[in-house]
Amino acid sequence: MPIDNRELIQAISVIADERNVRVAVKQCGKGAAICAASSFVGGMLLGPLGLAIGGAAGGLAAYKTTQGSFRPLGEVLMNDLTDTQKERLVNHVTKAVERIHPSDLVMLLPLILNNAAIQEAVFNTVFSFVRNELRLEIID
Repeated sequence: MPIDNRELIQAISVIADERNVRVAVKQCGKGAAICAASSFVGGMLLGPLGLAIGGAAGGLAAYKTTQGSFRPLGEVLMNDLTDTQKERLVNHVTKAVERIHPSDLVMLLPLILNNAAIQEAVFNTVFSFVRNELRLEIID
């Protein structure tokens, strides 16, 4: 019996939310560059004290610039994936879980929700998919 893609994505999203997994939707490099640049300028102008002041100011500026760019993985999986991406994710997850050989695909959802070893296999696959296919950074 084929598994419902939507239900599998929802199960993965629930577990991701329970684990509080977030992804960096926008690049973190922008925040790091702001901090580094302001520390550099502060250090050039005021020496060691300027490094501290520049770093603090850069940290605040980076916070304001990147605010809202980190979102829960479950939300990204449910709302941001195209149908094709969801289908590919489901294929990756079912292939990963086949090695654990559930006797029936209908049993897959309860297994994912209740078995820690299967959750780990699923999450390794999901993390790989998010990094390689979606090009997002995982923030644990």
